[in-house]
Amino acid sequence: MKNTKSVVFIVLIMLLSSCKSSFTEVDRLQLIQLKEQISNQEIHFKATAAFPLNTQSVNHVINDFLMRNGNSAGRINLSGDNYTVQLVEDRAVFNLPFYGERRAGGGYNSDNSYNFTGKIKNSKIFIVEDSNYITYKFDVRNDTESINVVFKIFSIESAHLIINSLHRSSIKYDGHLINEIVK
Repeated sequence: MKNTKSVVFIVLIMLLSSCKSSFTEVDRLQLIQLKEQISNQEIHFKATAAFPLNTQSVNHVINDFLMRNGNSAGRINLSGDNYTVQLVEDRAVFNLPFYGERRAGGGYNSDNSYNFTGKIKNSKIFIVEDSNYITYKFDVRNDTESINVVFKIFSIESAHLIINSLHRSSIKYDGHLINEIVK
């Protein structure tokens, strides 16, 4: 009985010690290099999935409309469509669908998606070493609203884009970077 307890204790210690972070100095240097490349050249983000803020009204509309396509109110597949955000110099070019609630503005004949070009303001880029990603924040304005944008870039193959606006509910997009120079 004592042997069994010892074996279980040793196995438990081994499991707990093997669960430490796998972020290495090489990973940190790669993030620093990617941050410098992002700071010095244009970024092309391609969205593969949208995650709208789930409210009761959004859930009713999206689930009724999208369930036939295999999507849900929590995750909408955008693969195969060319939904992108391009950051070029001091401009942001948005071509993204919007799923969610519009709280103010817009009108009947306006495009409800994020299809506009705006000037980037208040940009900040930094590495979040605890979580192993680069954060790139900026503000941009279209004709009717001011938008707060947050990129979380884990690598070229994995990035999140979060868009916050006072006029619409928040939405997150998953995707990856497309940039021949960075690759």
